[in-house]
Amino acid sequence: MSVHVTAPSHAQEQFLAPEKTRTLRIILSTIAWSLVALAAASVIIFFSLHILPGDPATLMGGFDATPEQVDLIRHQYGWDRPVIVQYVQWLGGALGGDLGVSPYSKNSVTSELVQKMQVTLPLAIFSLLLALAFALIVGVYAAVRSHTKMGHLISWLSQLGIAVPSFVVGMLLIMYVAAPFGLPFTGFPRAGWEAPQEAFRSLILPTITLAIPQGAMLTRFVRSAMLEQLNQDYVRTARAQGMGYMRTILTQALRNAWLPLLSVIALDAASLIMGTVVVEQVFALPGIGQHLVASVTKRDIVMVQGFLMVLSSLVILIMLLSNLASRLLDPRIRVAT
Repeated sequence: MSVHVTAPSHAQEQFLAPEKTRTLRIILSTIAWSLVALAAASVIIFFSLHILPGDPATLMGGFDATPEQVDLIRHQYGWDRPVIVQYVQWLGGALGGDLGVSPYSKNSVTSELVQKMQVTLPLAIFSLLLALAFALIVGVYAAVRSHTKMGHLISWLSQLGIAVPSFVVGMLLIMYVAAPFGLPFTGFPRAGWEAPQEAFRSLILPTITLAIPQGAMLTRFVRSAMLEQLNQDYVRTARAQGMGYMRTILTQALRNAWLPLLSVIALDAASLIMGTVVVEQVFALPGIGQHLVASVTKRDIVMVQGFLMVLSSLVILIMLLSNLASRLLDPRIRVAT
């Protein structure tokens, strides 16, 4: 049997044209503001590092360096040029994928970043997935049982999870979980992900450490979003039409609760990237956080500004995708734009 597809009429095309234009305007404006934020981040990162006290050329030369030797080091790395010229050259290189070379290790910032990302990025992703899975299960249950003792207990425990610093959680896990279960609590295998089992085991405790406070925070947001949806008329209508309670929650309320949660999840993902700095110190992981702290200590400006620029770009990209998803999926925001 043949199926006849009717082409859209002229009236339908006239109706769809403004919607397409509005959608394109939303995408372009969101991308434009993200580029502005990225440019502002580059200015703040570069100039804030260059106004810090201390001369990297003097530190590299050591206490015995003569003024002539210090001037030679400064000239060798272009630090004697005007700051504006240095910024333009650095920005041009960054746009081309060249973040510079560390004057200390002589290694490319990009190569160091790629190597450290192999630890930090999986850690952040695993932590986000674990925190999100925990928050969806516990948050929905806490919303459904909001007036019971268990609902109040979950609410109190989530507040406690948010309040406890991640380094305290990490130390407690090292003392009371690592030894009984035989889990590694320091370092990362030299072979990296070429030894996947050892690499994964080394990230178990750091992942849980990051996921606990993030999961507690997400649980509260999931609970609040679900409580708001459960009080809507469409839930009562679905129940009156004979739909089961759990089916109503999972197919109706939870689906509509996703939109307000998108921005929260994006913020959580961004904070996880930055939060790895502390956790990598606790578990001695050779990731971005540990390397960034070491670079700040010896005032390796080239390495620090390259790492910070990439981290800022990741955060801005995450927020860009979140804003686009929220504005395109929510018709109320799309119409108001």
